[in-house]
Amino acid sequence: MKGKLSAAAGILHPVIDTYMDSALAVIGCCSRGIARYSCEYDVLVVGSEKRPSASLKIGDEFVDIEFATEKEVLKPANPEHAMSLAFAKPIRDTSLVISTATAASSATLSESATKASRTRLASALKTIGRAEVALAKKTAIDADFWLLASSYEFAYASLLSREVLPSPSHLLSQLRSAKGFEGVSIGGGLEAAGRAGCGARLEGLVVLHDLLREGTKAGAGQSQWPAVRTESLAAKAGELVTRVELAECYSFLGQELVDVLLELLRRHPKSTLTALTSGKDRLLGERLVRQLGLVRSEAGIRAGLEVLKEQVNLLAKRA
Repeated sequence: MKGKLSAAAGILHPVIDTYMDSALAVIGCCSRGIARYSCEYDVLVVGSEKRPSASLKIGDEFVDIEFATEKEVLKPANPEHAMSLAFAKPIRDTSLVISTATAASSATLSESATKASRTRLASALKTIGRAEVALAKKTAIDADFWLLASSYEFAYASLLSREVLPSPSHLLSQLRSAKGFEGVSIGGGLEAAGRAGCGARLEGLVVLHDLLREGTKAGAGQSQWPAVRTESLAAKAGELVTRVELAECYSFLGQELVDVLLELLRRHPKSTLTALTSGKDRLLGERLVRQLGLVRSEAGIRAGLEVLKEQVNLLAKRA
């Protein structure tokens, strides 16, 4: 919404004061005019050094901060970052680095979108392969998870192929008119997208966030999943449920689920989800697995994979 973007300078005053020597811009859904009330402000801070991303709350607003050097914004290596820069809205840009980067990224938007789509499509194929291997090993939880992950990779690839930059909590509305929506719907398990399903998945994610905060810290003593991220997640989910956008809510929480479980697997590199839900390495109980929605049968997973594979192949032919 334009009102949220127009209010950015006032809301973000503490951030502007903290990084006085840096160029700043709003990126993400706020910069593209699609933000809801609960959407966070995504802020790009361009300075002399790279820092870990940060999340904070200012009053009632959530803020995610990404840091980059001038070299990174003038010549971004990641094509999705380049697309994001094409829509960036400067807050402070005395050196004109953001304006220059925005102009350059706008000029190469089509090229960046094609590269980004192909990268996501390759990842979708890879994760489909992991799901099939898990099915062959009779590890349904892992197969279910990899099917879920591949559905989001395909969704992102589909949007990027149309030069649309995906926004997690707006994903389904962005996809409504896209070919391949059926693959995302079935692969993402959206048949469970009711109030109960959304509530249960959110409760499960809160538990997982707590688990990650209690585990390995991500540099400089900071957790990769700070408490403010959990609060922001709940606020977005709550607004989507209030608006009766239940499928969007369940999809959004599913993306967070994939991110969290991938981080958990990174912290246990020799393990699988099946191992983490049973045996001596058990971290996730049966009730938590049910809350997260990773309960599809082998037959249901196979059916989802078949639909998704067909649509991935169709997109690959058009790419």
